[in-house]
Amino acid sequence: MKIKQYIALAALTMPLAASAQSVIDFEASTTQGASVSVFDTWESSPFRTGKLKGNIKVIDNPFKVVDEITGNGNQSDKVLAFQRSRFGSSTFGARVELAKPLALTPKTQYVHVKIYTPKAEKIMLFALGKRADRTDQSKDVVQVEANCISSIKANKWYDAVFAISSAPGVDIHSFLIIPDLQSTHNLAQDFAVYVDDIEVNNSSMPSIQYGAYLTNYDKTATKEQDNRYTSGVNFKSSDGQQSLSTNQQSDKLIFQDLLASSLKAKAGDEITTSVNYQGGWMNAYVYLDRDNNGKFDYTLNEQGTPDEKSDIMSFSHYQGKNSKGEAKVGDNRNTTSLPNFTIPTDLKPGFYRLRYKVDWDCIDPAGNTSDGNTITHNSGAIIDTRLNVHGEKVSIWRGQHTEGTNGEMLTTDGKNFEKHEIAFGKDYTVKFKPGDGFKVGKIYLRHGYNLEKDSLVNETPQYTDVVLPAYMVKDNTLTIPAEYIDGDVRVTPTFVTIKDEVTEKYALNFEKDLQNSHAKRYLNEVSFNTTTHANAQKIIPTNKKLVYQDFTTRNIYVKNGDVITTNINYNPESLKWMHAYLYVDLDGDGVFNTSVNADGTPAFDGEMLSYVYANGKNSKGENKTANEASSVSWPSTNSIPQFKLPIGLPKGEYRARLKIDWDCTDPAGRYGSKYDANFINENGGYVVDFYFNVVDEYPKFKLDVQTTNGSIVGAGNTGLPETILLDSPISVMAFGAAENYNATEIKVRHGKNLDGEAVVNGETQWKEESIELTDGACTIPAEMVDGDVRLTAEFEDAGAEYKLAFGDEFNTADFTQPNEAHWSRSEWAHPTWKRFTAQTKAGQEKTGWIEDGKLVLRCVKNEFDDEKRGDNGSKLEMISGAVESADKITFTYGKVEGRLKTTAHSGNFPAFWMMPNKSTYGGWPDSGEIDIFEQINNENTSYHTIHSHWANGAGDGGLGNGGNPQKGGTSATTTGDYHVYGLEWTENMLTWFVNGKKVFSYAKSTNQDDLDQKQWPFDKPFYLILNQSVGNGGWAANPDLNFTYETKFDWVRVYQKADGDLLTGINTAKEATLDYYVTPGQIRLVAPYSTKVTIVDLQGRTLFAQVVQGNKNVHVPSGVYLVNNNKVIVP
Repeated sequence: MKIKQYIALAALTMPLAASAQSVIDFEASTTQGASVSVFDTWESSPFRTGKLKGNIKVIDNPFKVVDEITGNGNQSDKVLAFQRSRFGSSTFGARVELAKPLALTPKTQYVHVKIYTPKAEKIMLFALGKRADRTDQSKDVVQVEANCISSIKANKWYDAVFAISSAPGVDIHSFLIIPDLQSTHNLAQDFAVYVDDIEVNNSSMPSIQYGAYLTNYDKTATKEQDNRYTSGVNFKSSDGQQSLSTNQQSDKLIFQDLLASSLKAKAGDEITTSVNYQGGWMNAYVYLDRDNNGKFDYTLNEQGTPDEKSDIMSFSHYQGKNSKGEAKVGDNRNTTSLPNFTIPTDLKPGFYRLRYKVDWDCIDPAGNTSDGNTITHNSGAIIDTRLNVHGEKVSIWRGQHTEGTNGEMLTTDGKNFEKHEIAFGKDYTVKFKPGDGFKVGKIYLRHGYNLEKDSLVNETPQYTDVVLPAYMVKDNTLTIPAEYIDGDVRVTPTFVTIKDEVTEKYALNFEKDLQNSHAKRYLNEVSFNTTTHANAQKIIPTNKKLVYQDFTTRNIYVKNGDVITTNINYNPESLKWMHAYLYVDLDGDGVFNTSVNADGTPAFDGEMLSYVYANGKNSKGENKTANEASSVSWPSTNSIPQFKLPIGLPKGEYRARLKIDWDCTDPAGRYGSKYDANFINENGGYVVDFYFNVVDEYPKFKLDVQTTNGSIVGAGNTGLPETILLDSPISVMAFGAAENYNATEIKVRHGKNLDGEAVVNGETQWKEESIELTDGACTIPAEMVDGDVRLTAEFEDAGAEYKLAFGDEFNTADFTQPNEAHWSRSEWAHPTWKRFTAQTKAGQEKTGWIEDGKLVLRCVKNEFDDEKRGDNGSKLEMISGAVESADKITFTYGKVEGRLKTTAHSGNFPAFWMMPNKSTYGGWPDSGEIDIFEQINNENTSYHTIHSHWANGAGDGGLGNGGNPQKGGTSATTTGDYHVYGLEWTENMLTWFVNGKKVFSYAKSTNQDDLDQKQWPFDKPFYLILNQSVGNGGWAANPDLNFTYETKFDWVRVYQKADGDLLTGINTAKEATLDYYVTPGQIRLVAPYSTKVTIVDLQGRTLFAQVVQGNKNVHVPSGVYLVNNNKVIVP
């Protein structure tokens, strides 16, 4: 055993002190164990009876081979060799007696044995010994049988690892190493096995690993804490902002393999990067294998910063410093903020292995193994991807194929195609000239680097092969997508014989006026969601009796690479016993090709891209039965599988068809003489024809909403987007700010220049039409969505008690500051939301302003040296925007509403909330806090909460009564859309609303003891706060320093009762008596005063009759009930 290797091993896994065992390395008589021999547990073995002796001996190491990448192997001078005899049993092996007995414990210990064998079969270790309480027991009794838990392959040194444990009182005297646990009947000849370096320690990690870019853990290892995870990385270079996402939150794997993806940069680029980590007290590290040798050099210089040739590019903290040498001590060690770094200027174009690591205070790229701080225990991450170091130009040339000789490949100007340079990362167009009687077939494309050599360099992919179907070529022209121009490109076309064209395009097996004859089944709506456009694009039949629905004037817009989700709103009570199929004519030949692979997935040239059931499969290749595939709920599960249009599909329209039918892949429908039953019209089926339109950018237009004394929101109390898609209908609803505010119609102005004249120089700029509201709702038809759209509703006052007392519509000139008569900028302070608030004029102008009738608040990376902490004067990492109405707009009781949208991102933490103008009952939280709206990270959830001495936990200055009554509630909201968040505040109740729907209540106690303990501090004037903050790794994640966090406030309004002095103290408050909320299996009652509540079912049976004050949960089966004569449906 060489001392250098021993030290490396010891650094990885220190031996257990309790074992009192040194490494048995066979280098000298003192390190060989008490004795060595062959042994067989079979008592009749010739090696036990004395007929055979067996061969075992310490010899010179015959295999001193070292792995070129890892340096692993075994360079020991001496090893133990033994002959695996065919005359022994399956448990024959080498026995090594220990110099001192090893006491087993219930805690698992690991035996490591270096082994070299020509047969990597089942390897085991038997621990032989005796129980301490059995003095007459032999030392040769098998106490533990352990399987090898590490990977072993033939003809190479490996570390075989065995886990051993036992109840106390067992002493192990020898190890039996069994190299071939299988019957010897088929063993034709003996073979030699070599072992070395036997060690017992507390690590299961093998000391020998082979391959490139090793980790200290198996790549299937998982994190231990569910609430800590890394969701992705952000990377900014001269190529712009880029990001990669992981699945660690769901798959829990420490190692995240993102090698199929890559990031782009040029040599010499300054890189700004970050990790999106949810959790605290962890650090981030970035490694780049600059010489592509399969391992990361992480050498640091004497100053603790990366060496000039080191592969570690940046780290947020290691042993008190970051990679810039800046001190990180105390709480400042709790950071994943990575300093900028520069891509080495000498790197040649190519793909390089790039690793991100989230770990605690560990520079080793393979992960922390120290006790108590392992990367698995701390729930860190190792993320491997590729860095594409590129230049301005790449090379492109034509490859040769046996089917490519019947045509020519040309440049766009018609010249012969020779190898030449083109711009990196931009679409590139080539032309083809097929021979007579031929047309372009498949296109074989290879892109990347080293195209004529191996695709892997130390397990890092260098190029990718793709096959482009013929439909990617239009008019003999192929535009190669920019994503394929990520290095050199080799284009190999094929040419195939032309077949006869189709005579009847998009055939149907029935006439287009065929009526649906099923009494209960009908189609309400089809909608499509794509990954790059959050809002659904809808198709709504107007005549549901027709089987054929002609929407060929309707475009569903998609981008290349979009994942498309199809939502089918089919009569839910009769949903089962039907299947759905979706076809897209990709080659424009008028026929939907229904070819599928053997596993059910669409064939290479198949055009049935998604289907629920055919021949026992769905389009994802999952096994399905006909009934199973039809009986699930499409709206809730999207059982028609998601799909993609082919990447690089030329821009333009593609005829598409959605069919609802029974067990029939025929796009023309189950009807006519070739079918004997289950006709599409009799089963309530449909054929819906439309177009997918592939675009570079969605044709979006501005959606403006203007209201007085009320709001317009999405149908079903949902949000509305800031922009809308051309030709997409908009379903909306309207509600008044309070009872007796009523609107009867919505005015729709649509077109362009909506603030100007309707006609300019004889050209119509916009039109304005009115749509009547039915039960407070309507749909803006697709034909009105022909440009920008403004929706206006005026809610007439029909005797409303609440009157507008204060409102700010933020309609001043663009880039001005909020009205100083209403708002002040929040000052810097220690709380999370205030720790970055901008204090200088420049900082405040960068983090808050009026634009397009909105108050825009941001939190961004700090670029100003004079934006500093208020306590120690250090420069702030970020600056944030916050305004408040303290001492300017204060009020007690009323209704507060605000229309706003925020941007989801890890670390996001905006709020619309209220604080007491004076600390009448003491400092926070004693005098109260009312959070009308909060949101964190990427969540599509809004939070509605109070804080008080009564409700807060002990750690937040309270008594811990947050469940008596419940102090907070949540609501599902779509982040990125505008929502209207409201609060009604009376003298005995706080009630929250989202888009007009009541979502939570908090009642004042009638127990004087509770009130004496500050259960209800909500009877003094409060003021408003609007802010965009970021988390600190606690509730909300640490911020991404390179992301622009933004929240827009469209308006804020306060209503109060008409009598009294508005915006002052207590006004007459209407007594709220009872609120109720339904969730699956439960009705939640909230009553500020003692209120008699009766719940009866539809049979008149009384299920609940009690006096309720505060909160009460009543558990009931799903069904319809009357709560104090109000009907509710419990799901």
